[in-house]
Formats: sequence, C-alpha cells, structure tokens
Amino acid sequence: MHSTIELGLDYGLFNNRISGSVNVFQKNSTDLLSIAPVADGSNFTNRIQQNIGDLQVNGIEFSLNADVIKNEDFNWNINFNTTYLDREIKELALGQDITVGGIAGGTGNFIQLYSQGFAPNAFYVFKQLYDTAGNPIEGAYADLNGDGVTNSSDRYLKGNPQADFTFGFQSNMNYKNFDLAFNLRASLGNYVYNNVNSSGAQYALLQDNAVLGNIPTSVLDTNFLNTSDVIISDIYLENGSFLRMDNITLGYTFDRPIKKFASNSIRLWAGMQNVFLLTNYSGLDPELAGNGIDNTNYPRPRTFLVGANIKF
Repeated sequence: MHSTIELGLDYGLFNNRISGSVNVFQKNSTDLLSIAPVADGSNFTNRIQQNIGDLQVNGIEFSLNADVIKNEDFNWNINFNTTYLDREIKELALGQDITVGGIAGGTGNFIQLYSQGFAPNAFYVFKQLYDTAGNPIEGAYADLNGDGVTNSSDRYLKGNPQADFTFGFQSNMNYKNFDLAFNLRASLGNYVYNNVNSSGAQYALLQDNAVLGNIPTSVLDTNFLNTSDVIISDIYLENGSFLRMDNITLGYTFDRPIKKFASNSIRLWAGMQNVFLLTNYSGLDPELAGNGIDNTNYPRPRTFLVGANIKF
C-alpha cells in the first residue's frame, strides 16, 4: 500500500525564457515485500518472500529549462534537473533487522541490512583498523560496542547504494548551420561494495599450485593473507559518486544542396556514446543495475557514430 503527499510549484520568467518546477513530496509504503529469513525447519528454504515493514521516502525535485541565448545566428538551450531523496525504514516486522545482499567469497555472507531508522540496503561492515603507517591490519576491527571483544556485534551501518542527490544536464547549441548537443548525469552520496576485490582479497588464493589462481592487484594494497572475515571490512566499501557524459553529437546542415528542389537539406553528423566517466571508485563502473554490490559488472561500451539526414 502506498500513499503520497506532494506540493509543487511551476514557474516561468522573462516571457518563459526560463521555466521549470519545484516539487516536495513524501511517500509512505507499507507491507513491503522482501526475501527474508524464516526459522529453521519451518519451510523447504531458510529465506522466503514475506511482508517485512514500512518505508518512508522524503524528496525534493527541481527542474530548469532556459533559453540562454536566442538570436538569428546563435541559439543555446539548457535543461537542468536534480533530485534529493532521503529513504528510511520506519518499521520492520517484530522489530528485527534483516540481512540482505549476499556476496561472493564465502558461504552465507551478507553485506547489507534492513534496519529501522536507516535506508534500505545499508552496508553492514566492520570498521577497519590501520597501523601507524596507514596500512590496514588484517583481521583487526574497531570494538565499537566497547565490550572488549570484536565480533558481529561490532559491525556498523555505513552508506547505502542509493544516491542522496542525482543531477541531469542537457545542452543544445546551434550556430548558423552547426549544431552541438550533449548530455551529462551525476550521482552523489551512493556507495558501492567492491566484491570483485573482496572475493579475491587474499594471497592464500595463490597457494594451491594445482589450481590456476587469479587475484586482483588490489591485494598489493592490503597484503591480506588468509583471514576469512576480511570481506566484511569497510575497506571494500567505496564512494560511488560519479559524473558521466552519456552522449555528444556535432552536426552541420547544408541548406538546399540541390537547387532544383525548393526545400531540401542534408545534415551530416558524428557522435559518441558513453563519452567519459569521472569517479573515485576503483572498479569498472560505480553505476550498477542491482543493489550496489559490484561482482564482475559488465563494462559499458564506448560507441562512435556517424550519419546523414537527407530531406527533400
């Protein structure tokens, strides 16, 4: 069941040279479904789909469309939009946390948690400790609850796969017979768990000479040997914020190249898709289709295009 409260404002300035909208909303969802654990022996599997609780999403959306320059020879139009989202689980069945986000590199390991007061799929990790030189200490984690023992009770929630802010920017320019258009997108505040690095995080994977081993070069940064819980360390949780240019196109239009026709034109153009990606994330791509766990994500291709539009 879903309910939404929304307030919106549309605006137009300078004879609509600048226009857009602002929306503020709150969405409440109840009886959410998820694959959650059940008691041993109560079913043929230990996790089934069931109602787990309530979710609240608060957000603000802003959009702007502007004719920055508009004259006989040069026109420039831009479109900008941004969204802020704050997601919070308000209630869970029986008030119990639910482990989600299964990861490779071990049996029965989960890296995310549904917990009241936090965003869905928040990452559930140990806080890595470092030596005086800044190197991670294998198997050493902060005793966050102060009981003198480091165990699962010391795991904490850090970040989630969903961005706090998303941005979109589109630009269209025309100068005489030339045209140039491009599209940018940005995401801020989303986190990615690098399961590619964590699942091959130990030199021990090379010790069996009977098996061909292949581990990521990131193991050189940690020098981890053979501790099973290193895959739950927050050292593999990375900020996935990014700026991406999805496409860019440049064209030129020939007006009436064939004089005997009253109205005809030929537009030649060239373009590129997946132009660039700016991010601090160490993996292939921080923009994942799933739940923020990067496990051999397929890379996006960069595509070059050329074409012609002929009009008679």
